[in-house]
Amino acid sequence: MAMGKLSSLGIGSNVLNYDVIDKLKKADEKSMVDPIDKKMEKNVEKQKELVEIKTLISSLKSPVKTLSDYSPYIARTSSVSGDAIKASVGAGVPIQDIKIDVESIAQGDINEVGTKFSSRDDAFSDQDVKLKFFTNGRNYVVDIKAGMSLGDVAQAITDTTKGEVTGIVMKTGGAKPYQLMINSKNTGENSRIYFGSILISNPISETPIELKDGDFSLTFKDKEGNDQTINIDFSTKEKISVQDKAQALKEAIKEAIKNNPDLKDLLDTDINVGLSDGGKSLVINDRRGYEVSLGGKKLAELGFEKTQSQKDPLLESNLPVKSGQLEGIINIGSVPLDLSKMTNKKNTAEQNAKIIAEAIENIAGMHAKTDGNGKLILNSEVGEVKITAKDSAGKNALKDIGLKEGLIKDYSKLESEIFKFKNLQSASDARFTYNGVSITRPTNEINDVINGVSLTLQGVTEPGKPAIISIGRDNQVIIDNIKEFVKAYNELVPKLDETTRYDVDTKVAGIFNGVGDIRTIRPTINNIFSYTMSVDGDLESLMKYGLSLDDKSQMSLDESKLAAALNADPKKVQDFFYGSDKKNFEGREIHQDGIFVKFNKVLSDLVDGNNAKLKIYEDSLDKDVKNLKKDKESAMDLLKTRYDIMAERFAAYDGQIAKANNQFNAVQMMIDQSVAKKK
Repeated sequence: MAMGKLSSLGIGSNVLNYDVIDKLKKADEKSMVDPIDKKMEKNVEKQKELVEIKTLISSLKSPVKTLSDYSPYIARTSSVSGDAIKASVGAGVPIQDIKIDVESIAQGDINEVGTKFSSRDDAFSDQDVKLKFFTNGRNYVVDIKAGMSLGDVAQAITDTTKGEVTGIVMKTGGAKPYQLMINSKNTGENSRIYFGSILISNPISETPIELKDGDFSLTFKDKEGNDQTINIDFSTKEKISVQDKAQALKEAIKEAIKNNPDLKDLLDTDINVGLSDGGKSLVINDRRGYEVSLGGKKLAELGFEKTQSQKDPLLESNLPVKSGQLEGIINIGSVPLDLSKMTNKKNTAEQNAKIIAEAIENIAGMHAKTDGNGKLILNSEVGEVKITAKDSAGKNALKDIGLKEGLIKDYSKLESEIFKFKNLQSASDARFTYNGVSITRPTNEINDVINGVSLTLQGVTEPGKPAIISIGRDNQVIIDNIKEFVKAYNELVPKLDETTRYDVDTKVAGIFNGVGDIRTIRPTINNIFSYTMSVDGDLESLMKYGLSLDDKSQMSLDESKLAAALNADPKKVQDFFYGSDKKNFEGREIHQDGIFVKFNKVLSDLVDGNNAKLKIYEDSLDKDVKNLKKDKESAMDLLKTRYDIMAERFAAYDGQIAKANNQFNAVQMMIDQSVAKKK
């Protein structure tokens, strides 16, 4: 019978009840369970204090670990004169002054379309238009359908180039305030956007070259549409880099254009000379779309495979001309062509195409040919042609020969009437000198000239007044970590004293008074603090660098003394704090640990990893807690069993006592009755 179920216990005897059992049980709990509870409470206190000590040691270890590493001793500061550049300097860069003359900063390409619009939703054009341009070594074609809005055209440019070129609608003011801007995403010569006719060379070779009359010429159209040919005089007598040679040749071409009175006003507006492929290839461009021609005996040496810029046909049929007899009348300009009279049933598609091409070729100002597969190719000397159908039969005829109705214009017409491109800013490389060495880069963020130095070009410098980057030693990193070390030490020591103390008078001991791994922390640290080391023949200690301990083990720092030592001999500070490489008696090079490397090893031995001393002690406390919990559970189970049995026995004894009492009461009653009768 379990305790708690004998609700009538003690009724028979008035003695063997639960009060007696509870008193006995409490006495046993005091002797068996309370000592375990006290041990558990002490364990919890130890764990709490241990966490605090480990946290304080970790705080001390942070500056110690930094000072035990090589990086603080090669930290650098930098300052820059003027506003033309910003600079950041990495660790270990030689202490020096660097002169930077900025000739130009890298820029992106900014172009505006001259046609203005009253709304973003206005139709860009009432006819199909192809916008073609070259940038970053690639040709792009943007198909602009008739009626497409200005905003949609801007988005189509961005989408076609995957963001390398962005179309932006800007509100510039006026009756029609909206304009389309076509800009490069990135800076640098490679990011220039070339519209119109283009000729691009292969990378130019490094070998020296000399150009005289007849070696290299270019032909452009002037403002009147007349051809102007210029010859390039150029010479490199020694081998130079591809980029330098291409740049020099570019400048020579531009100079020749400037010297031509009929072309000089077109330079850098309608006629452009640039570089591509990382500055290795030449780009010759006529933004108006006019043909550019090259001549001379040394074109191949300059990397040019083509002698003429490619000109797209005015119109190319989208499918072959049908065979057999065609019906209907179409107008090319004002000239009607009756297809029924020009063709017959036996004609092949190619025969019909040739007949129609010959008829168009005979129209003044028009040119036509076939592609050999039955398709028509049309061109116009005036840059446009109007194609119409006289009747429904003519409309069907246009479909049969793959042409479409409407006014078709070539690029030069579209440029002058719709695009009207104006370059507001040409993409260009940054040009600067670095300690006198000329350098070009496509960006203003430069980190590849000297290892560890990053530059941001922000503007040009005045001639003769370079920006100067002064690189010095950053002693503040060491000073700040020493100050943090002192602060952390002064927080740790009182906690160690508190938890390991023993007062002889009061006999009061700290929670870790008997724990050797914790009692030895402070003396071990203090032993390292007083450590001395020979550096370059001098006996070095932390006290020489402004650190000291008072009689209460409080550490202090004379910052001025430390700063003076760092300024006087930074190498000696490094050797003492971090360590140095020395040769042993065998002639082998070994590393001699500095004082903070020794500090770091001691602290790591306490808190780093599963085998750290305090981690092992922490694990032992966890193990003790588990064992104490088991001991307590066992003791409680033992007491429960013991007092369950005692309750059952009390119940049995109580029943027997009750029975005896009842029998006694019966006898007593009989005695009382007998006595009463005698009276």
